[in-house]
Parts: sequence; structure tokens; C-alpha cells
Amino acid sequence: MRTWHRFTRNNWLAVGIFLSLVVVGATAFVVSVSQSKPRYEVEIRRTSHGIPHITAKDWGSLGFGEGYAFAQDHLCSLADQVIKARGERARFFGPGENNRHLNSDITFKALGIYEQAKAMLTAMPKDQREQIEGYVAGYNQYLREVTANGVGGWCRGKEWVFEITPEDLLAYNQSVVVTSTNFADQIATATPPGKETAQLAPVALPDFEQASNGWAIGSERSAGGRGMLLANPHYPWVGSNRFWEKHLIIPGKMNVYGVGLLGSPGVSIGFNSAVAWTHTVSAGKRFTLYTLNLVQGDPTKYLYDGKEREMTSKVVSVAVRQSDGTVKPIERRVFFSHYGPIVSLPGFGWTAKRAVAIRDANANNTTFYSQRVAMNLARNLDEFKQAHAQYNAMPWINTIAASADGRAWYADTSATPNLKPEAIAALLKRKDSDPLTKTAWDRGLILLDGSDSLFEWVSDSTTRAGVIPWSRMPHLERRDFVFNANDSFWLANPRQLLTGFSPLQGLEGTARSLRTRMNVVLLDDQRPQGAAGKDGKFTLDELSAAVLSNRSLSAELLRAEVAQRCQASPRVTLDGQAVDLRQACQILAAWDGKYEVNSIGAVLWREFITQYDPADLQRAGALFAKDFVAADPVQTPSGLTPDNGNEPQSLLKLARAVRLLATAGIALDTPLGKVQYSDKNGGRIPMHGGEGAYDGIANFVNYAPNTTTLEPFKAPERVKGSRFLGKDGYLVNRGSSFIMALEYTAQGPRAQAFLTYAQSGDPASPLFYDQTELFSAKKWRPILFTNAEINADPNLKTLKVSSGK
Repeated sequence: MRTWHRFTRNNWLAVGIFLSLVVVGATAFVVSVSQSKPRYEVEIRRTSHGIPHITAKDWGSLGFGEGYAFAQDHLCSLADQVIKARGERARFFGPGENNRHLNSDITFKALGIYEQAKAMLTAMPKDQREQIEGYVAGYNQYLREVTANGVGGWCRGKEWVFEITPEDLLAYNQSVVVTSTNFADQIATATPPGKETAQLAPVALPDFEQASNGWAIGSERSAGGRGMLLANPHYPWVGSNRFWEKHLIIPGKMNVYGVGLLGSPGVSIGFNSAVAWTHTVSAGKRFTLYTLNLVQGDPTKYLYDGKEREMTSKVVSVAVRQSDGTVKPIERRVFFSHYGPIVSLPGFGWTAKRAVAIRDANANNTTFYSQRVAMNLARNLDEFKQAHAQYNAMPWINTIAASADGRAWYADTSATPNLKPEAIAALLKRKDSDPLTKTAWDRGLILLDGSDSLFEWVSDSTTRAGVIPWSRMPHLERRDFVFNANDSFWLANPRQLLTGFSPLQGLEGTARSLRTRMNVVLLDDQRPQGAAGKDGKFTLDELSAAVLSNRSLSAELLRAEVAQRCQASPRVTLDGQAVDLRQACQILAAWDGKYEVNSIGAVLWREFITQYDPADLQRAGALFAKDFVAADPVQTPSGLTPDNGNEPQSLLKLARAVRLLATAGIALDTPLGKVQYSDKNGGRIPMHGGEGAYDGIANFVNYAPNTTTLEPFKAPERVKGSRFLGKDGYLVNRGSSFIMALEYTAQGPRAQAFLTYAQSGDPASPLFYDQTELFSAKKWRPILFTNAEINADPNLKTLKVSSGK
């Protein structure tokens, strides 16, 4: 934490300036350099764990304070992402492995992300524009104070750390909203056959896996009779998709607390005095693919309603650092249909007869920021809903909200392609008759016939062209609870299923994930032994305990049967070798089915259950005996499939898990916390929680590579035969991130939280891992919201910052 700031001699001479030390009670704070009539003035109060409470006189000053405080904690991440948004990664880092940086630069420039940012800034309401400009000014002031050589973290002293512009900030934020930026490799490598660059091969599809839980509790299930919220996004612990915690205040105008992605102004998940909300990634479709039937002899022309159309193209020039340090320009031509850019996908490459284009529902989603501001300012749930109706700009997330007056609301208002009913009917028919359409469907992709205008998106919205309007979005308000865990809208509450929507918004009447089912078990069980206690109504502590109960649904459904079979036949032959299962039988029989740090049996169960295919978790067959029943989506599928006497598959898979752990040097009775860990403190912090799909645990944790920033990291070496186990155990760097449990009371909101990977991005700071240790021990920290709570914090440090620029 900085108390004094260093300035060069030129800093002092450049501004007519002063430096003062002020004391409030026992707390000292610095008034930073300023001109006599500063444009921005802000007070930043840092409480325990480095949480900034930012109070400003106006929108520009609020942005200034947020940008300044953010830069203190995470300047490196935004600096990196600005380089990406500018299309300049190859300039500083070379073409990258498999031309990763080159492809990214080409695509960002071809899609015009920076041009969209310029237009957004011009069109923004005055207050919002001033907030963005202030954020950039605060970030830049901090960088001027410490210089690139004084920045904490992995970018210290790098040549690409420099002052940014409002357009830079908006371009980065827009790149997060736009879906097609994830197809950089596929867009940049799409070249017509017979051209010089035709040797570029289709590359793998991007990974869109993100997970979260969101619960809103209404007055009927709240012990206090008011609204409650559980926010539990499952996001990376590394890279730019981390959250940063903040409290933003303009007296009389705004008082909002929560988190946003790094470098994202305002609060994305959080609360004010009237409404609390969280988000989960939607199961709906954000884009459609189109097959283009090409004109014979000319692969850059395609047929549309029987007539020829010429593709358009854009020549993009990218500066690329060479191995000798010089920089040379490389040009690439990017092709577009009237739907959008041509993409080269595995199994869907550009041939003489066919090309594939992508249309992105978020391609011109330029009002998302305005919607966020409106949500932050909402004075009740009705105003919060109106923000969705007015802008209809949610990019790819569900919203789960609770209000002070005890209402619980779920909505999936994500940008979704709006197809005619006839087009949807034709799509569903084609997926059963056309092999290419079926292949795409099985991969979770929507492939439409681009030669037929039937499949054009319909524009019947007053806010966004071609996307489903607010009036046809699935949403539900109740007084008991609503939730989402990344499956579709259909099961937002088991007592009121949502039906009658486009399949592009999500599927209805289909099997849910084990994690979704566990969410319902935790929320809906009103027995005395349930998560809500004897009265079936949640207190704040009961809500907090529920999400970290670490109950495994796969274990609750199957463990006892597996243990019984094991005890009945404790020896099997696997690959010609005898395997003794007696210890495994005993461990599984004694295990309580939880993934706590001291749980013995969790490691063995994970290695057993992950021997099955992912599809087996949602249907009868190799794992479950009873198939999914739409009328009973929480309890089905269920029951362990009977074993064949000659080849007892369940026991053979258990034997494989036993042998794998032995080969890895892990004893069967090893507690989970000895194997599952975070290395954020330079050592090993034991981690509870589990993998959502297989373990079926609400508290999702696992490992994933950093695919956003270029921050150095060492990927764990996998143990052969295991889906998740590394040579050093189960490294955790993704999953439960910002966990917040909140209740509204007569005195206002009361909440507790973890930011599991902590507030700072600097590994040298104790604020890089302090909350990771709290999370490991399940020691919730209180959220400080009132002035009395903030000023009473024993670790309070207050800084006043101003600037005339």
C-alpha cells in the first residue's frame, strides 16, 4: 500500500503543485499533486485486504479515482490488454506460437474494434464519457508517478507499458463484449483455395467454458423477510478475466459496491441499497455460422437466393517484431460475406465449393456500458429491470437479482440471434438430415444455410438489430428463489419451468448438469437437515455455508452403490493384472461425499468418476441406470448402471483409478487438501471444492491455462490417464472467484465475501494471496459499506488524489 508517492524533478516543475499531509483521527493520507483548480478530486479509503472505497464529487472524478486505484493493483493486465485491443501484440512480442499474436492483431483490426470504441466515446452521454476519460486520467497519473520501472508485477520496465487513451480503454472493454474476437485464429487464417496463403490450415475452436452459480432468495425463503443474493462466478484466477473489488460513491447520486473485470469501470456484480445482482454465463447462442455455396470457378463469390454475391475484403497491415528485433509490416487480406467474416473451422474449411461465415450478435453491441451504469443506479427492482428493457445490451450473461423488498428475479437477456419460426423449424429439420449441420449442432454450433434468405436474422427490436427483443426474453420473478448454474433458463425454479422460447436461447426439457442439480438440492431442500436449517429459511450464515458445503452430487447419487459392489467383489483383473480394491472399498464406504481439505475419499472418487465420458453424466448408459426424465429434472438420471458379470465396468474403472493414484505416488487415504492446492503464496495453500461437471459441486475449482494476458505461467504436467491430476497434484487457478453472500436488513445491506485470488496482481504483495488463505480456511470477511464500518476498520488508509489534467 502506498502512502507517499515519488515524483521526478520534472514532475514538480511541470505542475504548479503542492504536497500536504493531512490527519483524520489516527489515519494519515496524502493529498497528491494538483493544479490550483483541479479537474478531478477524489478520496480513496483502503480498508482491510486492500479494498478501495472511492468517493468523488462528480463522474469524472469517480472514474479518475477508480482508474488510479486500479492501476495501483493491476496496471499490468490492462496495459497488456490495450496492446491486444490496438492490434499491436505482434509489434512487441513477435508473431507468437502458431502465429497467435499475428492472428489476433489481424482480426482485431479487421473487425474494427478500435473504430467501434471511437464511435462509442462520441455517442456516450456526458456523464459516462467523463467517467471513462477520468478513469484513463487516473490510470495515467499513477503511471507517471511510478513510471514503467516502478510498476508492481510482471510488466515492470516493459516498453509496452505507456499511457493510454479513452479509446484504448473502450476498445479493450468492447473486445470482451464482442464474441467474434474469440475467433481470431479462425478469421485470420480463412483464405480462399488456390491463393498463396491457402496452406493455412483450420485451427481448433475457441474454448468458451466459463461457469458460475447465482442465487436470489425472496422474502418467503429469507429468515429476515427481505431479499438475499449469492454471487459465485467461476472465473480464472489468472489473466484479464479476474475481478477487482471496489466501492464507488458520488454523494447523493451513486453508492454501489462490487466487482468488475480488470480494467472495466463500474460494478458488474454487486449491490446498492435497493438491489443486489450477479451474473452467470448464458447457455444460449451468441452467433450463427452460415454455409456459403460458392460460384463455380470463383471462391470469393457466393449464391444468395439464386443470385451471385461478391465477398468484400479488407487488407490489414500488422507490424511484426522479427527474431533480430526489427519490426516489419505483414499484410493479410480478410474476407467478409454480408453476414460477417469468413472463418476457417476444423471440418468446415474454405473449399472451392463452400465457405463458412459467422454473424455475431454482439458485433455492434455498443450500449452495454450504459446499461451497466443504469443497473448501478437502480433505486428498486423495477428500475433495474427497466435498464434491461431499455438497452437490451447484455452480451452473454444471465442476470440473477434480489431486492430489499424481498423479490427474486432471473433473466437471460443475452444478445441472441432472432430467427423466424420457419427458419427455426428448418434448422431443427436440417440437423437431423444434413450431416454438416448435425456435426455443428453436436459441437454446440448453429450452422445455417447462407444461400437462403429464410435464415436472415429478424430485426423487430427497437434497441438492437437482429437480436431477440426484450419482450421475448425468458425471465422470472418469484418470492422463494431463482437461480442459474450455466444451464439454460428452463430450470430457473423447479416449480415454474420457463418454456416456449427459441432454441437459440437455450434448450428446454433436457438433462441438467450435476452442478445445476446440486444447486437445486441446496436451495430447495426445506427439511430440517437442509441447507436452510430447521425453519427452511436462509440466514446469511446458512446461505454462505451452503455454497461452500462442498457436497458432491455424483457421490451422493452413486457412492454407496459403488462401495457396496466393491465390498462384494474386492479383487478385479485389469489389463491382465490383479488389483486389490479392499482399501478403496473401505475409504469410499466411510467417506461423507464432501470435498473438504481434510476429506479422505474425494481424490479417489474424482479419479474414479472421471473415467467416464462427460456425456455419461447426463443420460442412462455406462454410468446411470435410470435415464433423464423431464418431469423430474433434479433427481434424474440416477442409479448406478448394473455391471456385466464378466466385465464389471464400474469396478474396472475404480481399479484404474486405484492404479493411477499408486503410479502417481498418492496414497488412497490422502486428504484432498494435500493434493489440491493454490500456489499463489509461492508454496501450497490447501483448496477445498471440486470440479463441477464430474464432482457435481457448487463450489467449482480446477485448472485452466491463461489465454488472455501474456503473463508468464508454467502449465502443470498432467498425469497420464487422468483428466485433472498433475504431477504435483490438482493445481487450482480457476473457479470460485468473487463469492458474496448478502442479505437486506432494516438497516440496509449486510454482506460477506471472498475474492479468492485476492485484490492485487503483484506477487510481491501480501494482498496477492491473503484472501486465498481466507478462502482455504472458509473465513468469510465482512463487506464494509457504511461510513461507520469503513472508518472503524483498523487497517484503514486514506488517500486524496487530484489532478488538473
